[in-house]
Amino acid sequence: MKNKILLVPLKNQSYKIIIGNDIIRNAGTIIKRVIKKPKVFIVTNKLLKKHHLSKLLSSLKKSKIEYKTILINDGEKEKNISTVKKISNELLNSKIDRDDTLIAFGGGVLGDIVGFVASITLRGVDFIQIPTTLLAQVDSSVGGKTGVNTSHGKNLIGTFNQPILVLSDVSLLKTLDKRELKAGYSEIIKYALIMDDNFFSWLDKNFKKIDQVSDSKLIEAVYRSCKNKAHIVKMDVRESGVRAYLNYGHTFGHALEKLNDYRNTIKHGEAVSIGMLMASYMSFLEGHLSGKELDKIKDHFKNTSLLTVIPKKLKDKLSMSVIQNTMLSDKKVKNGKINLVLLKKIGKAFVTNKYKQNNLKKVIKDSLI
Repeated sequence: MKNKILLVPLKNQSYKIIIGNDIIRNAGTIIKRVIKKPKVFIVTNKLLKKHHLSKLLSSLKKSKIEYKTILINDGEKEKNISTVKKISNELLNSKIDRDDTLIAFGGGVLGDIVGFVASITLRGVDFIQIPTTLLAQVDSSVGGKTGVNTSHGKNLIGTFNQPILVLSDVSLLKTLDKRELKAGYSEIIKYALIMDDNFFSWLDKNFKKIDQVSDSKLIEAVYRSCKNKAHIVKMDVRESGVRAYLNYGHTFGHALEKLNDYRNTIKHGEAVSIGMLMASYMSFLEGHLSGKELDKIKDHFKNTSLLTVIPKKLKDKLSMSVIQNTMLSDKKVKNGKINLVLLKKIGKAFVTNKYKQNNLKKVIKDSLI
């Protein structure tokens, strides 16, 4: 299978996304072309050290790139200031300089943390994304959003910091379980729902092949997702306009993650899939989305086995007011009003804070039944 290359053409810094199968073995050659000097710091976790790190290190050695590995724990609960402090101390103890490069070798949580650390260390060093989960390959590794969580909510401390390169190797996904792949698929279907109805039709026909990690259809799905995101990022780098569409389902989803204390019982992609159905239902109640299209979305989520209901253990602890109050702490709230991304139809999203509060309450109430 041939690699696919996508350029993210930004005003101040353009970069390539390279998508393919087993490109990790040639990573050193590709990386050497973009770094200022042949020295990198790889931030990864123990699971990736066990399964995939040796392939990356071997490739770096062949290209005569000096490296140091920094290990952190895995999981959303590690996405905090303490982890940032740990990585920063290791970098400074190792005498990092401004011509060195960080490599984020992991999923979306790790990529967000490393991008943030890169933006504040020595007031900014380059970093490269090598995403190892489907969710990171199609979404979080592209676009330059970085950050960590706090007790007040998700991603409330962070920066916009673009990578200098993204290497998305689908062979790295072979060690993921089905649940992790489904969590990533939720971000793929998001792009179809907010801006690409042709992609929705394509996914409806090909979703079974995307589950087969070695299939070329997976590379195509990653490519089309990244292409859609790159298009939006190019128009709106710092989320002052249309980039907000990428938050479709996230306002509901982030509230669920926070109320679950970022535990693994709900992954980010699972919370987003529940949130997208809630946003679709809200779109219907507000008279924007037709009943026929709402049913098409529901059927696709059911056919692809995405999580569509709040797990009972969490649901039993929640109430309508608790969810609504948590949504008010979202960083997209302005002047005390919750901004929602809704659909006019499949492939066309918009942002609004003008909606009937009773409809929002109904959406939340029905999610708790």
